[in-house]
Amino acid sequence: MSQNARLIAGLDIGSHKVCCFIAERTDSGKARVIGYGQHISSGIKYGSIVDMDQTEQAIRRAVHQAEEMAGESISSVVVSLSGNSVRSQRTDGLVLLNNQEVTEEDLERLKTEACAQFLDGDREIIHAVTSRYTLDGQGEIRDPRGMLGNRLEAVVNIVTAAKTAVRNIVRCVDRCNLDVAEMVVQPYASALSCLVEDERELGVALVDIGGGTCNIAIYVEGTLAYTKVIAVGGDNITSDIAHGLSTPLNHAERIKTLYGCAMAQSLNSDDNIQVPKVGENEDTATGQISRAQLTGIIQPRSEEILEMIRDAIEQSGFEAAIGRRVVLTGGTAQLAGFKELAEVVLDKTVRVARPFGVEGLTDLSGTPQFATAAGLIIFGKNELKPKSKFQLSLGSGQMSEWISRVVKNVKESFQTT
Repeated sequence: MSQNARLIAGLDIGSHKVCCFIAERTDSGKARVIGYGQHISSGIKYGSIVDMDQTEQAIRRAVHQAEEMAGESISSVVVSLSGNSVRSQRTDGLVLLNNQEVTEEDLERLKTEACAQFLDGDREIIHAVTSRYTLDGQGEIRDPRGMLGNRLEAVVNIVTAAKTAVRNIVRCVDRCNLDVAEMVVQPYASALSCLVEDERELGVALVDIGGGTCNIAIYVEGTLAYTKVIAVGGDNITSDIAHGLSTPLNHAERIKTLYGCAMAQSLNSDDNIQVPKVGENEDTATGQISRAQLTGIIQPRSEEILEMIRDAIEQSGFEAAIGRRVVLTGGTAQLAGFKELAEVVLDKTVRVARPFGVEGLTDLSGTPQFATAAGLIIFGKNELKPKSKFQLSLGSGQMSEWISRVVKNVKESFQTT
């Protein structure tokens, strides 16, 4: 395998930052991060591109930093996708086997049949995740390959996004002279790097709270059952601090990170904080605020965010399936007192997760705000392999076009017979 083929690059395009991880495949089949870079993202809002030029510059700088650290150049990336256009819907798939052995091709035909129902003109299929196989009435089948039967059914979770959102991301990456190898929705990527196998099997909700969005992934019986993106995040807390204290946004972010607390009961001190004022000399014109007063600004917004997450979990229909298990990750999850507040608002057992599953993570690159980037590397390691003509690319933005061609060919074959 050539050195270039051994490389995997993940590009997390977030509302607060753009991050790039470069990893290499090891001889043991794992992935080791050899370079990473990040840059402030000012061209993204709530997960969607609002300024193409600024987003392009952020991508270029993050990739350049990662390439310099790795000592390698990359030509393609696995890219994250977020924004409130992301939808998750479950449907049934069915194929008839004529009492033959179930093959990989049959599984892909089943998935294609399920996806064909979602070929809407303005939607792009990003993922199709299959679960709950049933063969001739026998359910609870995890992997039917090699089994004999006549009627194979399954439940398929179809994740789609607006075509315009997908194409804008692809175009922006293309302007940076990079190809999009795969596209992965952010909550799915974060779940890959933060959930342990027992959590996936027992049922769990993974919530990645970033700067502009809350990304939810629900796993049931070992597979991704539901995803949702909520257009609210840590930047809303920063904005509240900036407005409440009349301080610049960059200082509000710093104050939140260094002194912020999401729950009054979690405060361990009530020190005074120096607050620069908007439009005045930052070295001389400052005010003061206590940590208790700062918490009085942060806690209401944190509660609102968590209430929206709670409502989304309830509306998913999987609240009973996940039991009391919730895993938090993302930068906002590190805010002091946020975990404790989440346990109260969500009425769940909550843990804050750091990414794992890839080698080479440091104390900086292995923090929760890099969960998506690490998950993109894991996805790339598992999925960037040669595929047969029958296989679907589970993260590709071209899935809808592929399915359209398959369905068209099938229809034409029937018309000519």
